[in-house]
Formats: sequence, C-alpha cells, structure tokens
Amino acid sequence: ADGLRELLLSLCDHSLGEWEPSDVDNILADFGPKSSIDFDEFLSWVYQDSAMLSPRLDCREQRHLTINFDVNKTIVMRDKTANKSVEVVINEVLAETCWGSVQDDVWHLSVTKPTSLRPDDSLVSYAECLESQMPGAAKRKERQALKGAFTSFGFPGERMAHHHANLCKQLVYPDGSPVQVVHAFFRLLVELKRSKRSFSLIFRSFGEDLELVARELNSFCQGNHPLFPGFRMDGSDGEPDYRFDMSDPERFGNFHVDEGEELNLVLGTIEQPGEGRFKDATDRSLAFYEHNDLPVKRIVRGTSAVVDFLWNLSSQRVTAGFRDNFLFWKRKGHTQEGGKFFLYDASRGTDRHEIFFDDNVHFDDLKIIRPFNRLRQRRSWWGLPLLHTNVCRADALTAINDDLYFVGEVRRLEENYQTKLAAMQRCSTCLRRLPLKNSSLCLPKPEEHYDAWEGLRKDERVLPATSEADVASSLLATGPVWDERSES
Repeated sequence: ADGLRELLLSLCDHSLGEWEPSDVDNILADFGPKSSIDFDEFLSWVYQDSAMLSPRLDCREQRHLTINFDVNKTIVMRDKTANKSVEVVINEVLAETCWGSVQDDVWHLSVTKPTSLRPDDSLVSYAECLESQMPGAAKRKERQALKGAFTSFGFPGERMAHHHANLCKQLVYPDGSPVQVVHAFFRLLVELKRSKRSFSLIFRSFGEDLELVARELNSFCQGNHPLFPGFRMDGSDGEPDYRFDMSDPERFGNFHVDEGEELNLVLGTIEQPGEGRFKDATDRSLAFYEHNDLPVKRIVRGTSAVVDFLWNLSSQRVTAGFRDNFLFWKRKGHTQEGGKFFLYDASRGTDRHEIFFDDNVHFDDLKIIRPFNRLRQRRSWWGLPLLHTNVCRADALTAINDDLYFVGEVRRLEENYQTKLAAMQRCSTCLRRLPLKNSSLCLPKPEEHYDAWEGLRKDERVLPATSEADVASSLLATGPVWDERSES
C-alpha cells in the first residue's frame, strides 16, 4: 500500500487540479499497511473497467454467487468405493493432521489436537512419516491400513482417540445412520435462502460421485433432511428449485481436453475415455463418444464456447455438476495448469462473484484448480490473489466440527472481494484523470528485495505433503456410478 500511495501522490503533481494528498488517503482507506495488488490486477483497474463498460455495481450490493464445490473431503467424508467405514476415514484424516517427530525411525505424537496446517517446520504428520518409510504405489495398501487404524489401541495416535470419537459423532445422524454430506454444506444453503441470496451451485469432481450428492441434496431440498426437517428448496414455495436433476442433460456432463488442449464439455454423461469401465479405451478423442452407446445430448466444442455456456448457466439460480478431467491433470504433473476449470470475472462491471471450495488447493500453485479470467483469457493466472477473494482451501476438520464453516468462509471471501473492488474503483477513477498528452511519471524505485505480498503470502510448507501415488490410486478407483469416488 505504501508503494501505491507514493504512485498516487506522484499523480497529484501532474496537473490533476483539485486532487490533494488527503484524497489519496481516502482512496486507500480500505487498504491495510501490507495490502497490495499484482500487475495484471492493476492493468485491469485502468483498462477493463473504464467508463465505457457496463455500469458498476455498488460494492455494498449483494452479488449473484456462483459456488463451486469439490466433493470428496470437501463436503463428503465417506468412501464407499473403497468400502471404508466412517471410523477408518476419520482415522485417515487424523493421520494427516496430527503432528509429531521421528526418532530412530519411530513417529511420536507431539500435539494435543489435530490441525490442518503444520504448526512447526520441524514436525511431520503420521501420514508423511509412512510415505517416507514406505514410499510408492506398491506400498499404498499397507500405508492406508496403518492410517486407517491410527487412533486404535497400541497405534501411534491412540492419545487422539477422543478426537476420533468426537469427529465420528458428527458424521452420524441421531438415528444412527451415516452422514453422507457434512451439515456445514446444508447450513450454508439455509443461510443463503434466508438472506434471499441469488446463487448457483456447481459440484465438481474427478470421480463418479455426482449421483450420490444429487440424492442427498434433493432429499434436503424436499424437506427430508434429519437436521432441517421441513426446510424446502424444491420450488414448492415459489422460490428457485435447487434440486440437482441428473435427468436434465443440460445440468451435468464432463470436461474433455483434446490434443491441442482445447476445452470441450460433453453434456449428458460423466463417462470418460481411459476411466472406469472405459479404462482401456484407446481412442481418447471426442470421437470416443460417437463410437460408444452413451447418452450424450450434445458436445460444447472449444474453450470459447465452453466459457459462454458456463457463464450463461452459472448466471441462473440452479444446481449443476460436472466431472473434471483427471488424466489431463495427471498429464500436467498434478499442477494448476491442468486443474479443474474455474471461470471467473475479475472486473468491477460484473454483478457476480465466483467461488471455489476444494480441499486440495495449494498456496504457491493452486494445484487442483485452473483459474480462467473471462475477460482476459489466457492459459493460467497467479493463484495467490484469488485465495483472498475467490478460492478457499477447504478444511475437512473444521467442516465436520463447525456447522457455520462454509457460511463464514463465503462471508470472508465476499468481504475481501468488496474491499478489493471498492479500491479498484477509486484508483481507476483517479488514473482516468491523468492528462492524455505531454506528461510523464517518475515512479518511486522499490526497495531491494521488496515483496508486495509480504503478510499476505502463505507458506506452502505448512501444508501436509501429499503422496501423488495415493492421490492417483484414489482418483482412479473404479466403482458403481452412484458410489463415491475417493478424491484428494
């Protein structure tokens, strides 16, 4: 913010009439002492959001939300495909979030409660220790068995058994039946409806679990959820119908990426060449869908057409779901460049706000999400600014324990987004007052080793290390289309 203040003060000296230094302070009122923007954002303030664009939305107004939800370990904490009980899944979560030290090749617990982020650089999780001592896909079953028994008597995490019991209680209904989708997800829907918010809901998964989520959501929308009896979002009260209708091929499908890395969207089926029952398919082109008896309604061909389709769909008050392309993510080395396609609009002229929740988001590289700016289309964008306004690394522990978790995270992202857009509008207004001719600016030289994102940059080292072999084996697990598919 100090550097930006110096820039704007420089503009005061270039014939801007009555603009005083006090005006600069007003412009930056919403910036903290360590706030900053990157160069692309700065350019968008000046060029994308000029007076010629559509009227700007007052930052105090409520925008239409497009909320993308990953499925496994974001809103679903069960794994039926691998035939894992709630107890085993919670043990695996704790094995990844309990931290300790290794002495003489033996892992010792060092914390009193689980945390999703590494509390100290010297500590490792039990799961990381197992990966180090038993690396590779060949040892995966052995690792998974040890993680699944982490808090059992005689195992390294037995002192965390009370945390295990408490988490398991959160995933069982009063009648003893298992919770499929965490309560925090439904609580968010309740709050959105009560506050009369306009929003679209889009499920995203590498796996075959969309039908599971559809059943759970539809039961909730029809007033049959045990914790929200009678609460309806099925359109029967004249409000929008948020049931996920997988008989409507315009509401579900899967992403396909061709050899030229052009994006396509196949509507009406979640089957993919190289996956599930078509694992051995040699033709991975779009011709695959012509040669197999699949209920394809139509194919949206090309990135530009896909952008238009998704932008129109997400403007509506509906629910949809799409299967993302794991093989493309794998081909790109499990990096952001091949991640789940995330369409967003960063301009001030929009009346919308796009959000993505995924438990596998990283800080240096979003890893599993590929952000795509609708107005300035290019292959990839820096993820750090989006972590403050559009993307959330979902915390499974908190999502299980805190029913208001997603409510709080949406509120946080909205507040940050509004602050950013308000600052963009004030700065853009001032920059447009610059003389058009015969002027130059002398910009202050930044300090050596200056980091504009200091204080906002997140340390990648606090994240638990993930075995790519475990991720790949989980994501490529096969099973009935209505079962969950384990996804990192």
